[in-house]
Amino acid sequence: MPESAAQIAIRLAQFTGSERVLLITPGRHGEGILNCLLHEWPHAAKAQCVVFDASPERLNAAQATAPEKTRLLQGRATRLPFKRHSFDAILSFEALYAIRPPWTVLAEFHRVLIPSGKFILFEPARHGFFSTLRDKITGPGKRIFALDEIKQRLVRCDYELQQIEEVANVAGMNWPAYCVRAIKLHNAIEPPPEFTTAREMMEKRAKKITNP
Repeated sequence: MPESAAQIAIRLAQFTGSERVLLITPGRHGEGILNCLLHEWPHAAKAQCVVFDASPERLNAAQATAPEKTRLLQGRATRLPFKRHSFDAILSFEALYAIRPPWTVLAEFHRVLIPSGKFILFEPARHGFFSTLRDKITGPGKRIFALDEIKQRLVRCDYELQQIEEVANVAGMNWPAYCVRAIKLHNAIEPPPEFTTAREMMEKRAKKITNP
């Protein structure tokens, strides 16, 4: 029996149960994937999960049955309302397929992830001539990207690819898909945050007093 998109992503994510996780499911299968994540994934009920979506209808439907700790926020993924390093992991389903411009989304995900944070990207795969033809006809709307292009884009956006699974049959979907696990690399332009201990703060204050 084929796995669902949510099952594949969770398996690749290898969560410990303590991560702060951003869930984004804007594609045509988003409502079903989100329901699976919120109701069949134990981590969703325990950890700090944020569901982010542009559709108020989809958020209202999810809110009725979402675990108590889950936050649901409405907005655009091309401009996430979160500070840098807000999440330990991101689960993204069909985001590049559904959101324009897609590469801005990758940059925003990179910004809100902590250094070495996990990024799980699940996208529909090209399936021959008709997939390419559909892209040409639909123009700048929903688009299916080739896996090779996605890999190149992720590397250019400072992600390290760790695992890729190409799946011919996904439960609940008519198209093949691929799932990528990557981690956020340290970017020289965006250095990791430096945490100061209480002792270091007291020493700095003492130096300021003695050397005004």
